[in-house]
Amino acid sequence: MSRAVVRRFRGAVVGALTIGAASLLGLLKVLPGSFETVAFLVCGGLIAGLLTPGSVKDGAISGAICGVLVALIMASATTLTSLVEGNPQYPPFWMTFLFYALILMALLLPYSAVGGAAGTAVRNGLRRSGTAGEGERGRWVGIGIGAAVIAGSALVLVYIAPFIIVVPLVGGFIAGYSAGSRPEDGLEAGLVAALFGTGLFLIPMLWTASSGTGFAAGLAGMAAVALGLLFPLLGAAAGVAGAVVRASSGARGADGVEG
Repeated sequence: MSRAVVRRFRGAVVGALTIGAASLLGLLKVLPGSFETVAFLVCGGLIAGLLTPGSVKDGAISGAICGVLVALIMASATTLTSLVEGNPQYPPFWMTFLFYALILMALLLPYSAVGGAAGTAVRNGLRRSGTAGEGERGRWVGIGIGAAVIAGSALVLVYIAPFIIVVPLVGGFIAGYSAGSRPEDGLEAGLVAALFGTGLFLIPMLWTASSGTGFAAGLAGMAAVALGLLFPLLGAAAGVAGAVVRASSGARGADGVEG
């Protein structure tokens, strides 16, 4: 396992423990509910990013890993609770685990990634903004454009369901193409752009689901979960495609080497 991967997991584990501590304090009524919600969605990723050296993209990946860990732990705890209670009305344990894991991942992935990016940006003191080369700046221009495409589509395409799948593909492709000619760079750039864009995209849906009532609230919640899982996958795949297209077209990679 490479040193970079170890750094990401170290930050992610500490971030997950932070979320666990905040949840415990919330149950004990030490923290207000609103603060507990912010800690649950963002602060774990923020701590993960603060402990992750490297680029802001490394912090975003560390935050996303933190979100996955928390989702799996909480889904496991809920499943164990259902087994201990032995209520016949509960579905089979594997269905309970899968249900909660999918919902929690859809919520935690984008917001933990944003928190992780912010944490690493703070850690670095924004030094890279003044010292990064053209390749690094090009990566972030592409990621920013891709995230903006995905987030901005919430204003229009949410009402045109058949075309909504195109949005993460376009955003991820732009990010991946800008990242360079290596598929692994395209994968990370497309994923980060999709996570950032998805976090902004889901805000109106989550607001409707939490503050609304009836059919509209339920539909918004289901759509948020589905898109929160689907967009990162499509964005990552499109990012790989963007990098491959850049390599096949002979464009100069982000690291200054011919693709």
